[in-house]
Amino acid sequence: MCTASNQDSFRHRRLGAMASLVTIAALAALIFVPSAAAAQVYPVNGVFSAIDAEYPDRNGACMALKAFGIEAVSKQAVPELIIFSNDRRHAVKGETQSERKIKSVKKANGGFRITELVSGSPRRLGWRKKITYFLRVLDPMTIEIWNGKNLTQYAKCEPRRPPVS
Repeated sequence: MCTASNQDSFRHRRLGAMASLVTIAALAALIFVPSAAAAQVYPVNGVFSAIDAEYPDRNGACMALKAFGIEAVSKQAVPELIIFSNDRRHAVKGETQSERKIKSVKKANGGFRITELVSGSPRRLGWRKKITYFLRVLDPMTIEIWNGKNLTQYAKCEPRRPPVS
């Protein structure tokens, strides 16, 4: 009888030790291992207007946007507009508007290889439509996007006046 109770006591201590070890390992993994599920964001932020031969004035498109709002794009006073905001990209061209959510950003060849999921696209057998393109930051006010067919440059729309400090 003494041996049976000693074995039960030994089992409880061993199970308790294993549970403690698993808990410590899980906490260490959370603290010391970078999370793969960390939210990704775009390497740029803000509103960008496409630079087009029909619209040579970089500031003109942004001024039209400020004066007329989003209607400037639909009335073709602005060629194309892209808004980067954290993990989402909104694109407006003519009457077409789209929203995409970032899936991954990888540094490559002096720029970034970006993969996005199209919001609102139907899932087919669990798969969503993905868009991949290459984004290069030319300077703080200019970016270019290569989608495999076209290379388009975009100018950042900034306020004319510096913000009040």
